[in-house]
Amino acid sequence: MSEAYAHNLHRTEMVKAVKAEPSVLSAYYELTKPGITKMVVMSTAVGYYLAVDQFFAYMTEWSNVFHFILTIIGTSLVCAGSSALNHYLEREQDSRMQRTKNRPLPSGIVEPQQALAFGIALSVLGLVALFFINVFTVFLALLTLVSYVVIYTPLKQKSTLSLLVGAIPGALPTLGGWVAVRNEINAEAIILFLILFFWQMPHFLALSWMYKADYERGGFKMAAVLDESGKKVAIQAIVYCAILVGISILLKTIGATGYLYLAGTIILGGIFLYSTINFLKEISVANARKVLLTSYAYLMGVFVLIFVDKV
Repeated sequence: MSEAYAHNLHRTEMVKAVKAEPSVLSAYYELTKPGITKMVVMSTAVGYYLAVDQFFAYMTEWSNVFHFILTIIGTSLVCAGSSALNHYLEREQDSRMQRTKNRPLPSGIVEPQQALAFGIALSVLGLVALFFINVFTVFLALLTLVSYVVIYTPLKQKSTLSLLVGAIPGALPTLGGWVAVRNEINAEAIILFLILFFWQMPHFLALSWMYKADYERGGFKMAAVLDESGKKVAIQAIVYCAILVGISILLKTIGATGYLYLAGTIILGGIFLYSTINFLKEISVANARKVLLTSYAYLMGVFVLIFVDKV
């Protein structure tokens, strides 16, 4: 082998190694379920923001800025760790589903033991960070972790009740944001929790219909899998959406927000409800996707309205 050839071969191997590294890093990033983690960050921030009487004056103190950032980081780490543990527990189911077969564990990019260690490490780091906020916030984060990983994840393969159970850890982070400031739960916090709780119902019902065949292959006991026509799924989406709109209005009723929030929420709620009714009129993947996209618009709109029109 010539020296030049050996040099070129070495360079080629180095290039391959460099190219491979980002794929491993991106795989670990995917283990954290970035979409869910980002949603958790926003809902935690909303809870924190609503709990502070004068937020912008509050944030002029560096200690308060650090407190806010540490709350977000701690909550995000627990969420990311929970997501990685979910990947670990559902690796076999993911390998049978088209939309998840290329995830880090089924694809072999990350080994199960590595994902397990990664999930535990992130969760512990998050809980430790929140310990410097207050014990109540740590408790809520731990409750989120346990309810998502230990209860919700295995329940998905046993009962349609997983929809309701899974909405609890999905809604707890907004309580965590509130409790980080107040160290107690009151009416505003409960309403925020219920908004996040009921928002997830039409959102995930639509998602389950979109991937009905996939969930069936994965062995998940979801409403869409057990509903041949999709009408029960659509009716549930309408009912939950109507409840969501009613609960969202309560923030104005108790004086936490103003009339801009009220008007905006009613308009957004009407659009969201209309999409679920259309889904019932014509059960299709396209209409289910419209419900899903509208659900994102609704929640983002409500968050923005809270930030703009907090009393």
